[in-house]
Amino acid sequence: MLCAFTRLYQIGRSNRVSWDESFFHSRFPNQYLNRSYYHDVHPPLAKLLISLSRFVVDGNNRKIEPKGNYPPDYNYTFTRCFIALFGIGLAPLAYLTCLNLNMHRRTCFLAGILVIADNALCVMSRFVLLDAPLLFFTAAALCSIAGFQNSRHCAFSLAWWRWLLLTGISLGLVSSSKWVGLFAVALVGLYTVEELLNMYTDFTPATTALRHFGARVAALIVLPLAIYMASFV
Repeated sequence: MLCAFTRLYQIGRSNRVSWDESFFHSRFPNQYLNRSYYHDVHPPLAKLLISLSRFVVDGNNRKIEPKGNYPPDYNYTFTRCFIALFGIGLAPLAYLTCLNLNMHRRTCFLAGILVIADNALCVMSRFVLLDAPLLFFTAAALCSIAGFQNSRHCAFSLAWWRWLLLTGISLGLVSSSKWVGLFAVALVGLYTVEELLNMYTDFTPATTALRHFGARVAALIVLPLAIYMASFV
């Protein structure tokens, strides 16, 4: 509730096109909604989410000018609130990540409070930018891989598969939102390589090692690639 208050309080007070909203709330969504071909410097998922919120409140696909004020009859507050939801989700993800890392509940609570009180995260969540979805999917990937690490001793169980698949889905979403999301992919990739090398040095039976390798290829390579490619369809 506290996180929602800090992200949503008077979010629609200013009706000016602020900061990079001139790009991500006007220019790029205009191209997507009008189905115009153009060169995009980032993968499309985050901008497609913004375009979806635009379409919900403004089905006629009107063109919003990149400077000045929003049209008086345009519900820009809805799109800002939609993006703010990703920022709101960062606090519980911080709590769950620390919980999956077996930290004390007080430490987990402190992590959530620090995310809520972070001024940069709060400001970025209150405008129509790509950063809130990017950070949310990055945090989801970190939380999922922490949960996967926590369930490593019950390999191929339901919880093990759930965290592994959630990690793959999160990697697909973060890499489909912005190129910088590849750092999350690199983090999970390095962790996976180290884990497989530990199996090799521990003389894990070949059949078991192959099962682990196949599961990670499917969940951490094939699944993210499928999500990434689907975002361009």
